[in-house]
Amino acid sequence: MTAPTKLNREKQPDLQFDHSDYRIHYDDVGASMLRSVIRHGRLIALFVALGLMFACILIPLLPRKYSAEALIHPDLLSGEQGKVVALASVDGAALVTGEARVLRSDAILREAAKRLGEDSNAARPNSWLTRMSESVRIAWFPETRNQTPFDRSVAMLRNKLVIMNDTRSYLISISFTSSSAEEAARVVNAVVAEYLRDKVRQRRQNKVVAAEAELRQRQALFGDKHPKTLQALDDLDAQRKALAAVTNSLDGDQLEVADDQSVRLAVANHTPTSPRGTVIFGLSMLFALLAGVGLAIWRDRRKFAPAAGYLPPGKETERRRTLAYQALSR
Repeated sequence: MTAPTKLNREKQPDLQFDHSDYRIHYDDVGASMLRSVIRHGRLIALFVALGLMFACILIPLLPRKYSAEALIHPDLLSGEQGKVVALASVDGAALVTGEARVLRSDAILREAAKRLGEDSNAARPNSWLTRMSESVRIAWFPETRNQTPFDRSVAMLRNKLVIMNDTRSYLISISFTSSSAEEAARVVNAVVAEYLRDKVRQRRQNKVVAAEAELRQRQALFGDKHPKTLQALDDLDAQRKALAAVTNSLDGDQLEVADDQSVRLAVANHTPTSPRGTVIFGLSMLFALLAGVGLAIWRDRRKFAPAAGYLPPGKETERRRTLAYQALSR
């Protein structure tokens, strides 16, 4: 019977390897980047100076933009006939949202464009170059098609007019940005005036309807020649004249606008909202600094490129472990 063979522990390979430590590699990378920044400090400073110079040249050339804002607080209650009643059975947030949609409607914007002096009957220019460019633009961007210059003005108002409604405070803000402070305020006030003019027209239309109903009721009770019937007829004529004055005249609502306490018209603000010099200076310095640091690191990487076959400390440890495992597996 053969004796059991003893394991030769001396010939067993040592399976303990060095742990991979990437921290050494990344510490070396950070230290080399810091040395590159210190070594090329003048180059980085030159880039920052060029960035500041570019910002100093660019800021005066950028066009100034001015904004104007008007505020509307829709009336949720009515004080007619000596008592306060609710205007609608829905909540106030839904009512304010609906009023904001009315302000964005094409009907209000078209009337505002007319108030600003745009001619709705203006003809399209007949230049062949203009027609060709518009045909190409319409072929690729059909949503930008406008039949007349007046339609382009309305589209400009639709795109640049900012209408925001706050459902908590029941407040609607209307803002517009233009290259002129007076122009921005004029556009905003024109939209607000048309909105109020539409409200006045609706109220007077309701009064005409009520006067017609009152006239029919008195005709049925008293006949056509009764003094009360004649008085109701005179009231109906007065209401119709008032409605015609609001409908036909652009200036018929000035008194209504002045007396409306729920509107704050826009005033010209001569402080430009753009460009913002601090932001441009900050971004220019940041990009110039990053470009200078990147160029400095790239130059050092090319100058001190590692020799062929060199591996970082962490990678070298992984290579030794792989070779030892392959020798063991054999």
